[in-house]
Amino acid sequence: MADVAVAGGGLVGQVVALMLARRGHQVVVLDSDPDPMDGTAEDDFFRWPRPGVPQGQHGHVFRGRVGRVLREEVPDVVEAMLAHGIAKAGFDFGKGFEDDFALMARRPVLEAVVRRVVHDEPRIEVRIERVEGLDAVDGEAVPRVVGLRTLGGQIPTDVVVDCCGRRSLAPKWLAEIGAGLAVNHYQPCDLHYFARHYRLRPDTDFPNTTFPDGAFTPYGPFLAMAEDNATFCLAGGLSKADPYRPAFRDSGAFDRVMAAMPGMQAWAAVGTPITDVQLMGGLANRRRSLLNRGRPTVEGYLLVGDASLYTNATFGQGVALGFWQAQALAHRADLIGHNNAELVRGVEKWTDRVLGPRYAAQVQVDEAMIEGLRAGLAGGPMMRRKDPGRALLAMGMEGDAEAASAFYRIDNLLSTVDEVLTDAALRSRVEAFLADVEEGPAGPGPLPRAEFESILR
Repeated sequence: MADVAVAGGGLVGQVVALMLARRGHQVVVLDSDPDPMDGTAEDDFFRWPRPGVPQGQHGHVFRGRVGRVLREEVPDVVEAMLAHGIAKAGFDFGKGFEDDFALMARRPVLEAVVRRVVHDEPRIEVRIERVEGLDAVDGEAVPRVVGLRTLGGQIPTDVVVDCCGRRSLAPKWLAEIGAGLAVNHYQPCDLHYFARHYRLRPDTDFPNTTFPDGAFTPYGPFLAMAEDNATFCLAGGLSKADPYRPAFRDSGAFDRVMAAMPGMQAWAAVGTPITDVQLMGGLANRRRSLLNRGRPTVEGYLLVGDASLYTNATFGQGVALGFWQAQALAHRADLIGHNNAELVRGVEKWTDRVLGPRYAAQVQVDEAMIEGLRAGLAGGPMMRRKDPGRALLAMGMEGDAEAASAFYRIDNLLSTVDEVLTDAALRSRVEAFLADVEEGPAGPGPLPRAEFESILR
């Protein structure tokens, strides 16, 4: 019998399994997709079918929080990644953060490295099986999960960790055992995400490795992300209401827009396409919780990663939030099988306290984004706001190295705005900068809407 069953073998599920196994637990991981072959990074990217991870072929930003969790919990995984052509980004996070780093990688390449380490871990068994539901008995106050069901039979366990991502069937599974979610908040984001991967041309290099580079227009965000083995990704987001959305998926049109977009031009000039344009829809923010007024709705079952909380990809923080939450679970691993109610309570309270404010900020930003994108379709302007985070970025671009490091820490989930502004001198410079900022319309952005439409026509 395994102590822990992890439903879902994506990045977060595999990291959960590694951290718990290395704390002495027997873990079985269930995933519906096959394992990667033993091969090169190109085999991982082009020849590993991952229908269970539909976002896998899109560009990813692996924030500094990802690197910190890996460094603290499974440093051998980092070494395996570096040996496979994954590189550290060029961030200077400032004094006291010298050991922190962000990774540059295509999602399947990074994930394949983790999966191979998981397979070599003696306390982990990986099964290619689809989870069908939960087994439970009556607990003292709420149902207690004692295993899960697959087409191959029942798997008894002390705890089930649901890492099935945004497609998790948690509401259905919980209803079947007489339990439920305490919170199931959902906010659609009215955005379609387009991405294309490129390889650096001979004798060229990344325009920079402090990514993502961004070009923000009233009608959509455009991003560039350095990746592994001399590859990179260009991406853009458009409203679902944008009549030019279908045209933007054409590879030639996509490249023409990127070549004309200030901020993307330098990247477009050094790359040769290696994929077509990939489309991802259904972007949203969702928070699920198993805690009702401080009491768990179920014992022996946990939501981790996107099954618990996922955010619109524009912030690029999904994997980082998932790894951070997985680490919070691992720090409570001694409760597994001994006090499963407290285990659920502890993870959910930590999630509310640490990730909750980040989720709320994403929801607020996306509400403004949806409204702004629709105005941008009609040629509306950029809007300038008195935002300390944006001030730090702008100050960094003007040569303030301390402001740049502070912004990078915030953007990589290593610090909050409030934490960096405890530095009185830096706070004073930010306040002086913002005093000269006038909120309101700020011009057409880097590529006016009329030019964007002309290129696509």
